[in-house]
Amino acid sequence: MSAMNRREFLLAGAGLTVLAACGSKKGDDVVAKVTDPSGTKAKRLNLVVATYFHVAGIDERVTAAIINAEGSGPVPLDGPVELTIDGQRVESTTHTDGTPLPYLLVHHRFAAPGVAMLRATFKGATGEAALQVVDPATLRVPFPGKPLISAPSPTAAATLGVDPICTADPVCPLHEVSLDAALAEKRPLAVLFSTPARCQSRFCGPVLDTLVEQHSAFGDKVRFLHVEIYKARTGSELAPTVSAYGLEQEPILFLAGADGVVRERLDNAYDRVELKAALARLVS
Repeated sequence: MSAMNRREFLLAGAGLTVLAACGSKKGDDVVAKVTDPSGTKAKRLNLVVATYFHVAGIDERVTAAIINAEGSGPVPLDGPVELTIDGQRVESTTHTDGTPLPYLLVHHRFAAPGVAMLRATFKGATGEAALQVVDPATLRVPFPGKPLISAPSPTAAATLGVDPICTADPVCPLHEVSLDAALAEKRPLAVLFSTPARCQSRFCGPVLDTLVEQHSAFGDKVRFLHVEIYKARTGSELAPTVSAYGLEQEPILFLAGADGVVRERLDNAYDRVELKAALARLVS
């Protein structure tokens, strides 16, 4: 399966990326050139798949964004967008609350591994993007229906050689308990892998802020954790928890039940509305 280094897809004009900071995405972002319905000029619709990978045989979260023709930033989703996957129309919701990337959210079950085509029509323009659908047997990273990996994560009492254990400013309060200890508590768990200070997208900080915002509402029922990606502010050595999970992309939020089994995985951007709904499902 071919992979694309997501660092290569840079929306330089706005300093905005939809990239992963610690590896390559299992899939390609395809920019489609379409013709203006008037026939007077050509214009471009940039359809970007924001989710990192999609697992065959389960209900999967798919997110996509539309970027302007100049590549300088996202297009406001101020009108209806029609989406299809492999020619089948799918329903989507638009998410804009507290995210720098307005995105379209779809839940879809892919029948088999391979390449699926996402097609969007917006204000008379149409674009396509390839979705790589992977065989669950090939994945090390947990996905819905699989248990989280019991591995220690850095805390103030046991940093595991990670310094700092949180690059958010101010430091977030989600490092009190190690991940393995949190799993042993047998309570629902929300664990976010992200690095606000070193993220190559603008999403690591906002998604952490959005998660922290929900702590007061859900913290009595859900254990919230944040795990940094790198061992230091410089260099490429990964934190041991990240290595244990085999992560190649971030940010990724795992929502697991009291049994430690992943219920949902929210990778890359998510907004307040989507997160609140996912947390409510987790504790329902």
